[in-house]
Amino acid sequence: MSLDITKVKRPAPLKLTGFCDEVELPVKEPPNSGHGVITRLDNEALVLDGQPQGSFIIGIGLVFQLVAIAFLPYMTISFVKRIFSGGEGESPDRMLLFIGLFLALSLIGWLIFSLYIIYLTVLLPSPSPVIFNRRLNLVIGSHKGKPIALEWKKLKPVLLYSVNLSAGAQRQYNLALVERDDILPKGQKQKKGHGLLVSTGHYGWANCHAMWEFIRRYMEEEPESLPEVELSPAGGFEARMLDEGPYWEFHERKGLMQDLRYRNGLPHFNHGASTLMVFGAPGFLLNIFRMLIRRRVKLPAEWLPTTASEPNPYHVRPALPEDMAIRTKAARYIALWMTVCLGVGTLFWVWLVRLIAFR
Repeated sequence: MSLDITKVKRPAPLKLTGFCDEVELPVKEPPNSGHGVITRLDNEALVLDGQPQGSFIIGIGLVFQLVAIAFLPYMTISFVKRIFSGGEGESPDRMLLFIGLFLALSLIGWLIFSLYIIYLTVLLPSPSPVIFNRRLNLVIGSHKGKPIALEWKKLKPVLLYSVNLSAGAQRQYNLALVERDDILPKGQKQKKGHGLLVSTGHYGWANCHAMWEFIRRYMEEEPESLPEVELSPAGGFEARMLDEGPYWEFHERKGLMQDLRYRNGLPHFNHGASTLMVFGAPGFLLNIFRMLIRRRVKLPAEWLPTTASEPNPYHVRPALPEDMAIRTKAARYIALWMTVCLGVGTLFWVWLVRLIAFR
């Protein structure tokens, strides 16, 4: 059986200029799925979700963009009026006029940029999990809100990174798979290529290398080459709290259920995360709203992997009934703690705004 992956129009290619590094192969790091959520691993397919939707950083960024949208139009109009409001018979200074128009255009550009960021993070469908179809040698996922299917043998790993100034200028790495351009002269850097993001938000390139090695061994080597993997149930309230919500940013995926079993469903509440929830309450509230309304990219039905017909040769631990009870208990603890932190944070911000605006 083969799939015709040309019927669906491909999204725009990834740009590989700027903050982008190609991964030097082979990598030295041992295979590790990191904070990726694995819902299936058998001889048919690996289903990996490495882009959880509850990122705190995105929520804070959205707050700034909404504030910009609220105030920039007023600031632009007010600024332009002040430039042209000279005395009767007076013409504004040319240099002042030039600076004013430049600032006004900059404010308008910032407004357009803010609207674009909101479109990308709220209105555009969120990425689907990535399906690595071992039998068909295909990688299936989405990019920029559209489904895409790629041939495994044509792909290469690249690292896209950004500099997080709020975390001491640390680099935040994203692992992407991109189609090679084999007609490029040797030594010339590829500027763009069709591909998709596999995992985001890694502080350190080694984590991306380990995830790439995990994927490569699954697609190319025998099952014995991979470590044991704990599967996570897909969807539901528990997944939103444990796998997609703020908790995932402060807990490595590996060993999560083992830790919860040992503590009888009581999660480790990170004091730093709790403090962020209080003082960054607007960002977390926006994330909750975004997670509720934002739909995910729907992949074509014929692209989805079939049910495995042979015994699973991989070392996996499926979610057992007792594990589901522990996950539910942990998710309720997290939801309750988030409610308390966000409630205190909301009261703090209401008090602060009233203090500044109505004193």
